[in-house]
Amino acid sequence: MRDLLDAPASEWEAERARVAHEGWGAAFLSHRLPDGNWPNARWTGTVWTLLQLVDLGIPRDAVDFAPSFEAVVGRLMPLGAEVSPRVLLTQMDLCHLGFWLRIGAWFLPDDPRLSPLAEVILSTQLADGGFNCRMRTKKVSHSSFHTTFNVLEGLRLAAEVGVVDRSLFDVAEARAVEFMLQHQMYRSDKTGEIVSERFTHFSFPSHWHYTVLRGLDYVRQTPFIRDPRLRDPLELIASRRKPSGRWPVEHRIPGESLFDMEKMGGDSSWNTLRAARVLRATGMLGPAGTL
Repeated sequence: MRDLLDAPASEWEAERARVAHEGWGAAFLSHRLPDGNWPNARWTGTVWTLLQLVDLGIPRDAVDFAPSFEAVVGRLMPLGAEVSPRVLLTQMDLCHLGFWLRIGAWFLPDDPRLSPLAEVILSTQLADGGFNCRMRTKKVSHSSFHTTFNVLEGLRLAAEVGVVDRSLFDVAEARAVEFMLQHQMYRSDKTGEIVSERFTHFSFPSHWHYTVLRGLDYVRQTPFIRDPRLRDPLELIASRRKPSGRWPVEHRIPGESLFDMEKMGGDSSWNTLRAARVLRATGMLGPAGTL
């Protein structure tokens, strides 16, 4: 309604209010444990569930998510305590710091720990413009596609709610997106070969995994979406459209799930939404849905 139909805010916000009570949002909440967390297994745990609820647009005040946030962030950054960046980066993977910044910015934007958390994350940006979570265990100089977007998604939301200075974020984002543009979102900047075939998969939820569609869905929110270096990945996205005008569920990342959101091989609401709004942002998709 918001991204494809240009519905007024009053309409899509009213629809969004239903997320906590119906459909997927209600299904995720039904699995919440009495302590405020979710069953701890690969892709069913608290961090992955909260990220999916953010993707679904669940209203910030739908449920009290403070206990979920406190169970993790409170252990690393107790309220009122000084925490050094080195200690924080040693105790938690950089990708997860990005995840919790995003979760906190969505559900608890006034939490005083978000600003120092964002500062620590920004301080890890590499010379090539991106981010790499392997810095936790060894010295790295080349950025990771996965980490770069796990971090950018958290920083962008933090900037939107005023946790991060917008001008600082814009500079950091431009550097990170330039890193991705140099790779055409999924190719080696040296050979032009596809870095990993899984980057081309249409997977949702993607959890920590990077895909071209996930990356482009982020870049569409920036002025760089019309950069000519995106022609190749945009054509990749357009080519995967089915005769029905929709995009399929092509791949599922191995692991457990609380429930199946969409049927493998069928039409995907999520992939269709993401692909369509990416192509619309470039002008490749017309108002009637035509390419």
